[in-house]
Amino acid sequence: MFELTGCVALVPGASGGIGREVARALAENGCDVALGFYTRESEAQAALEQARGLGRRARLDRVDTSSYEGASAWVQSVLAEYGRIDILASCVGAHLPQGFGLFVEQDPSTWRSLIDAQLMSFIYLSRAVLPHMLERQAGRIMSIGSESGKVGESGVAVATAAHGGLIAFAKSLAREVGRQGITANIVCPGPTEGATLDRLRSRGTTGSRLVEELVRRVPMKRLGTARDVAVTMAFLASREAGYITGQAISVSGGLVMQ
Repeated sequence: MFELTGCVALVPGASGGIGREVARALAENGCDVALGFYTRESEAQAALEQARGLGRRARLDRVDTSSYEGASAWVQSVLAEYGRIDILASCVGAHLPQGFGLFVEQDPSTWRSLIDAQLMSFIYLSRAVLPHMLERQAGRIMSIGSESGKVGESGVAVATAAHGGLIAFAKSLAREVGRQGITANIVCPGPTEGATLDRLRSRGTTGSRLVEELVRRVPMKRLGTARDVAVTMAFLASREAGYITGQAISVSGGLVMQ
């Protein structure tokens, strides 16, 4: 357990499997939470009820973080209600409208929405929370990324480009705001149990074999879980992680070691 009592965490993307678990881990460690979602309201509502069940203040808002106006208005609303934001833990993810596919076979009209959701949302949210954190001389800024942002991944070239951008942005931000007591990091999951792998398994023998091959490549011989990712985020939010910044931290059982 990490001592986060009294802290306020902003968790956009709380309707996803990892986002819900991140919200839970932060609440378990004492955070009050402001949860954001854009789709799947029922899943986000479950995260809200879970946080309140742990005795935390919690609110839930539908917000489009792919625009600066939407991200900024949400941040200002949370500040007006809670008075502070200590942690930005972005779990915003991009939906792949065409699924996995070779770059030359993808529809270019889908690329902008991937970049906006995966990369620009985090940039906009960071810009919105930073003036408050700079004034307080403290803060934690982090986002879920992907191992693909380090090494590339076939079939998701544009989304992977966005993940690479997350890492470069966080490193640059960390250099700018470190002396003000603010850290910026990216958490990079490897293959993780959840809806994406479930859809792959549902494709029959071929999909199941692909999942088995993923497990075979992981030195720890298992897939990750949302909890593995969430506790890493909670650690990075803590006082104990105050000297860790500008990092892209792999949570992949050793699949990527860099």
